Amino acid sequence: MKRTSRTGNALLALLLLGAGACAKKEQLVIFATARSQGRLWAREEPAAGGKLTGGFAVFKKLYDEEKRPKLAVDLGNWFSVTPEGWLTRGRSTMACLNAVPYSAAAAGIEDLTLAPAELQKLAEASAIPLLASNLYLKNNKKPGFLLSSVVAQAGGRKIGFFSAIISSPSKPNRPKYLAHYKLEKETYEMEKAVKALRDGGAQVIVMLLGINPKEKAAPEFFRNLLAKGPRIDLVITDEPSIKKPFRVGRTWVAGAGLEMAAAARFTLDLDPAGRMTDLDWDRLPLLAAKYGEDKGVLDIIAGYRKAAAAHFSKKVGFLTEALPLRENGVSPAADFASDCMKRWSRSNAAILSLSEPAAGFSSGTVTVGSLYSAFPLDSSIVFVKIRGDDLERALGALQPGEISVSGLKLFLKDGVLDRVESDGGPLVPAKVYHLAVPDSLVGTRENSLLSSAMEFSNSRRYLREVVGWCFSRQKAYGRPEGGRIVKAEGN
Repeated sequence: MKRTSRTGNALLALLLLGAGACAKKEQLVIFATARSQGRLWAREEPAAGGKLTGGFAVFKKLYDEEKRPKLAVDLGNWFSVTPEGWLTRGRSTMACLNAVPYSAAAAGIEDLTLAPAELQKLAEASAIPLLASNLYLKNNKKPGFLLSSVVAQAGGRKIGFFSAIISSPSKPNRPKYLAHYKLEKETYEMEKAVKALRDGGAQVIVMLLGINPKEKAAPEFFRNLLAKGPRIDLVITDEPSIKKPFRVGRTWVAGAGLEMAAAARFTLDLDPAGRMTDLDWDRLPLLAAKYGEDKGVLDIIAGYRKAAAAHFSKKVGFLTEALPLRENGVSPAADFASDCMKRWSRSNAAILSLSEPAAGFSSGTVTVGSLYSAFPLDSSIVFVKIRGDDLERALGALQPGEISVSGLKLFLKDGVLDRVESDGGPLVPAKVYHLAVPDSLVGTRENSLLSSAMEFSNSRRYLREVVGWCFSRQKAYGRPEGGRIVKAEGN
């Protein structure tokens, strides 16, 4: 009887031990940020009651406080909205990613405004893997300085990451040609990346999915995308409309923290084989008062702030009158820029999209900083040779209310282009005219101006540089008699 009792007690102890082991979940944490766009440090946030919020120094503190096995990932768009970002072409953000350190980062579509040589320099400055799974060069080769996928380790588990950039959620799964690159079909690249990660021993597969900030991806987009692709455990996206996680089959879809104002924390439950079984998600505002700020990261940021302040305070020129972004139905800032393009390029005419200038200029001193604020896009000047009849047809395909012209006068009738004149009179059909336009105006294959041109070449000079050249020589802008776009009476 004693032997039976001892055996029963031992069995009970083993059962209790096993139950305790089963009750203890294995967990792994992934932090995710996106669209920092050059926002490096904390700032007062109205949405947070004016509290000092955001920045990599706060995130570093939050990250270091996490005691469970952890990783950090970023979804790109590294430099587009701050002077520091523009000046360093994203290197300031990359230095902060390195300092945390992150485990992987994915290039965003705004980062693809960098030419391949510039993007390569950024990748070489990175101590972490940079991903762009569906990105190709124009010659259909993969950029050698970027990775399609990577396997990271945390807590002895292998987590596989790959990325995809979506140019237009409304036109999914199509190749897209950009100025310097080609985006391949996302589902094709998903299959390749997931297979490579499985072959590399990844136990959990995570997709970093970047959406063009100029468009919106509804939940239905994610459902359709994942229905066609391979099994993925977690999709982390920078789509702002995704407020809370949802599931598509066995795949979780959830949003990253945006603009370095917040970080997303994903807590993954894993089974004994390391497979993901459940997900918990938090959006954590990066409150400096709550987490503090890491001194090492602050020192890195301080160096970039000092260099940027010195650079952007430099004087470019002087204006005797203000150049508003909009005034009485026209854009003086755009008209000044189109005049500058024509003058600098010594061309017959210039055409500029009104989407190029983001702000106007006050009268008085013009600085490098105000120049960047007014012309934030990295558009460069393209020289175009085109016959008069082709130019008139191409202008007819553009929206007159969305462009500024110099050296040309557009006459509208019932809101439609009726005729075009140059400074010398009506356009001569067979005459070859020399134009200056930003590459953003001819950056698509469907563009009528580019398809009608006899010849074109990119100057590789930024529009803002050309405008800055004009500011050093010109203190006001021209107002042609009758205006540049003339509407017939009754229009």
